[in-house]
Amino acid sequence: MSTETDSHRSLEVRAVVSAALRHPLLGLEPRRTALAGAYLLGLIAMFLASYVGARVPISDSLRTQLTSGLDTLSLLVIALVAATMLLAPSCYAVWNGGPLLSFCLPLAPVAVGDTMAGRYVLDLDLAIALTVGASAAALALLATDVRQVGSVRFWRADTHEDRLVFVTAIATVAAVGIGRFVGTAPSYVLEWYAPMGVVWLVTATVLGSYWLNWARSAWHTHTDRSAVES
Repeated sequence: MSTETDSHRSLEVRAVVSAALRHPLLGLEPRRTALAGAYLLGLIAMFLASYVGARVPISDSLRTQLTSGLDTLSLLVIALVAATMLLAPSCYAVWNGGPLLSFCLPLAPVAVGDTMAGRYVLDLDLAIALTVGASAAALALLATDVRQVGSVRFWRADTHEDRLVFVTAIATVAAVGIGRFVGTAPSYVLEWYAPMGVVWLVTATVLGSYWLNWARSAWHTHTDRSAVES
């Protein structure tokens, strides 16, 4: 009886995981979504190992070897975190769609770092993560529709309005957070953030094009109905 129950639970877990991997907000192809999830979990594991290893007391006989290894691990983590915050989200968005996962990718290392430090601050790292995440979510929406129609003419795709509203909500929340950051950050920090303004142009252009196309379609639909009724 126990074996049958365990087997049934295993099948249920597999079904849930499979459904999650196939969710369009996470990605278009389950294998690619799983790879991104594995990468993110691996990065978090390395981050935790580096953080814990630097705080565990060690004997003098092992200090040199372990310190060298931890320094190498820390450098690797820093490089991966920088790539995850700046490059990975947009690359994943173009590669596999998934606006939600694309948005969460740059936020994950920042969230882990703040949790380990026991604080939450709307600092430069979080501002960059929000900016890149919003842009990646918009690119993911665009990439999904481009794949659907097999052309860069995304307006020909049958875009689900709920996804457009979801990505717009994500971008709006990120924009509000950036507004608070700009209003409180010192001037020298704002100078470091200034180049990220170009990224907001991408977000605004993509979402603006979608909403313009939606308004145009709604107008044509209204005009056609009026013509039929008359």
